Amino acid sequence: MRLLLGIDIGGTNIKIALIDKKGRIKAKKTFPTADFKGNRALIERITGETKKLLAEYGVVKKDIIGVGVGAPGAVDIRSGTVHYLTNVPDWSEVPLGNILKNKLGLLTFVDNDVNVMALGELFFGSGIGAKNMLCVTLGTGVGGGLILEGRLYRGSSYAAGEFGHVPINIAGPRCNCGSWACVEAYVGNNYIVRDVITQIKNGEKTLIKKLVNGKLSKITPEIISRAARAGDRFAKEIWRDVGNKVGTGLAGVVNLLNVEKIVIGGGVAEAGKILFDSIKKTIAARAMKLPAKTVKVVKAKLRRDAGLIGAAALVLYEAGI
Repeated sequence: MRLLLGIDIGGTNIKIALIDKKGRIKAKKTFPTADFKGNRALIERITGETKKLLAEYGVVKKDIIGVGVGAPGAVDIRSGTVHYLTNVPDWSEVPLGNILKNKLGLLTFVDNDVNVMALGELFFGSGIGAKNMLCVTLGTGVGGGLILEGRLYRGSSYAAGEFGHVPINIAGPRCNCGSWACVEAYVGNNYIVRDVITQIKNGEKTLIKKLVNGKLSKITPEIISRAARAGDRFAKEIWRDVGNKVGTGLAGVVNLLNVEKIVIGGGVAEAGKILFDSIKKTIAARAMKLPAKTVKVVKAKLRRDAGLIGAAALVLYEAGI
């Protein structure tokens, strides 16, 4: 049985896995991203752990179809160059694809982490069978990957799909990208939590405060979700508002691209039905009738393994398997 190697370079952890052609993980290793002070140390650890994984599982090079890598930030798919990694110092214009190919002696492909997730969902998850699809991640950042006419659409400079940086207002909060009123500036983890803390300090009564024992710095999207599931009015309203803002941005995507499916994952998506109902309601109200009626909004299936399984899908996609 020939296998695929998936590598997911996350902001918190790096994951490496052996995956079969049906998207099933056979073996996995995980280690913290923060352990490394520069790109050389990180790459050496990735190659070292990869070789260990192959040895432990009794796999030789001829058993591996190829290596797929998902990395946050802008990636040049032609050269496998990762332009930057925000959580790794001394990382600028690193030709990661070529380096790993030379060190491992294996066919290697590198792409943006959300493009990789989109391929994973298309091949093995909630996007199976879709021809035109947007895959969105809602977390600390808000990302997007586009499948158009059955192909991953990367754009003229390989930077397409940045749904999080679609502006949804003329004026609004500053975004990390340098612009303002972007989707991410309203619904990224940190922005949601900051808004909740501000309203609690202004006198809002909510179960959220009790769940963190009054320590507002401990508030997370998961805490807000717990309060909402317990029936807290304020917490439920927060998720309806987030859904409205996400849906407003998605209504524009639906009108522009007439996608048949929108797959949503990431930590914020774990808010569940109340969030998704709000997103769907907003799209129905704000998008044009025909494309709004056509599109289906669904939760991502691959969840925490989306980056790994997506990296495997990247190999299958690029190698034409």
